[in-house]
Amino acid sequence: MKSSTLGFWLPIGMIVGLLWACDGNNKSKKESNETIPQKASAMSTADSSLLHFWDKFDMKDTAQVKNPDKGEQQLADFIGLLSKTPDSAMRDKAVDLMLDKAKSNRTSFDYFIKLYDRYLYDGNSPMRNDIIYESVLRYMIKTDLLSDLEKEAYRPVYKLVLRNKVGQPAEDFSYELANGTKQKLSQTKGKFTFLIFYDPDCAHCKETIHQLRDTPQLVELFSQLQVQVLAIDPWGDRSKWKNYMPEMSEKWINGFDTDSKILSFNLYDLKASPTIYLLDENKKVLLKDTYLQPVIQYFVQPNQ
Repeated sequence: MKSSTLGFWLPIGMIVGLLWACDGNNKSKKESNETIPQKASAMSTADSSLLHFWDKFDMKDTAQVKNPDKGEQQLADFIGLLSKTPDSAMRDKAVDLMLDKAKSNRTSFDYFIKLYDRYLYDGNSPMRNDIIYESVLRYMIKTDLLSDLEKEAYRPVYKLVLRNKVGQPAEDFSYELANGTKQKLSQTKGKFTFLIFYDPDCAHCKETIHQLRDTPQLVELFSQLQVQVLAIDPWGDRSKWKNYMPEMSEKWINGFDTDSKILSFNLYDLKASPTIYLLDENKKVLLKDTYLQPVIQYFVQPNQ
């Protein structure tokens, strides 16, 4: 289990500003026909830039590769472009081209793979992104550079990142309430479910929980939008869970994974604490492994 090193406190002014932004966003929905070809052209240019991003980078120059201002910065910029690319096939192609080029120097290849892991999958990384990491994992599983044994190490991780993807139904699970009764995620009522897996000992979990509980604007926003907070302690220490109950809002559902099935069966990827999902009324994933800020931004976007 890892705790995110990012702070989660949102200034009140920012929250109010986001709520006001809802009106402004709704006024900018119209788009003239003249802008459509321009956007298509821009997308084509972006794809071309992505596919040729590493053309002038010398993978055989190990000193350049391991220079943080060169190799690591190049990868960070590349990940930034990948995050703006909605087409998974295009992301796969770009990652394949980059790693195929890196294969010319095993030292460079291994170095960049470690950076991918740290940037995209480490629970402490603010840039972690399962969608982009999928492309990396697909490459690692199929490349001829690795042995079958080396490839096997990536298969469980790949299976895990494919779970609970945006647009898919969230994995159902049972949990225990304070009165001893059991319920399921699928039984949760509400137009939205704010699912948060937390550790009572995690400082960042406490920050998020207290902000969600004590910020009047957030409480009102969640109430108006019929967002049910479902807080789950999956870590198996019943006494800690019970001792932490007074910190929870009475309006929330506070559950305990009695049989530790969430962790045992890898139902959710809990590499960070807290781990947050936003689900719709039918328990389909809207936001995966997210933070409080993107949840608020989701609600103030037009057409939500």
